[in-house]
Amino acid sequence: MFAKTMALSFAAHRDLRIFETNDYSYARAETLAPIIFDETADVAREYPIVFPNNENNLPCALLGLEAGHNAYVDASGQWQATYVPAHIRRYPLMFGRTNDPNAASNSFVILFDPEAPHFRESGGHAVFESSGQLSDHMRRRVALLELIQNKVEATRAMVHALDAAGVLAEKVIRIKTSNEPEHRIQGLRVVDEDALKRLPIDSLADLVRSGALALAYGQLLSWANFRQGPLGGKYPHLMERPQASDQSFLFENESIDFSKLS
Repeated sequence: MFAKTMALSFAAHRDLRIFETNDYSYARAETLAPIIFDETADVAREYPIVFPNNENNLPCALLGLEAGHNAYVDASGQWQATYVPAHIRRYPLMFGRTNDPNAASNSFVILFDPEAPHFRESGGHAVFESSGQLSDHMRRRVALLELIQNKVEATRAMVHALDAAGVLAEKVIRIKTSNEPEHRIQGLRVVDEDALKRLPIDSLADLVRSGALALAYGQLLSWANFRQGPLGGKYPHLMERPQASDQSFLFENESIDFSKLS
């Protein structure tokens, strides 16, 4: 989503205004949305949750099955679900590490995408007050960034706990057409329910205490969203599959490796 980023400062951006929009066209090409544990229940109701085998090490809401195509954004830019993941809502802002060598190790600067549609309108909310402090509106937006930042490491720890317990397994979705060779969607991991059932009581107790077990069951419950909602609507054949474990789906697509995406 971020075409470019620059650090926000009162000196350079004192007159900047941010316009809130319900047009999510800026997320039209997103196929994954990293999530934090606090979102699990909301995300699991409307999106499949997956664990991409990449360096991000965060669970993700799966938004599309074709590279560059988000099934949750319609032709007019409207979001096709009740809950919008925080990763999408935070745009066009994000935290970045400061270059100040004297700053604390946990210090961050606010980065923004100057090419975002949020800054193209003449109206909108002031980013700064005349005193140089962030406006109330911006403080509410920054609160979302802080929530994400504060929960990222704990969420990664849960994913690590599931991985260490041996309950994450690669999920390869085979894509077939009548006249074309098979393509595959790969780089995705999901919870292996059989492996989870085989865990000893002590290991299960550890997952309960860390919150990782709740994340695991959230992922398992979310798999039904492959067969309903925007993904089911975009690919009607998915709704016809009675078993969520069936990995052979019939639609045209090119090979996509989610381990290459963040």
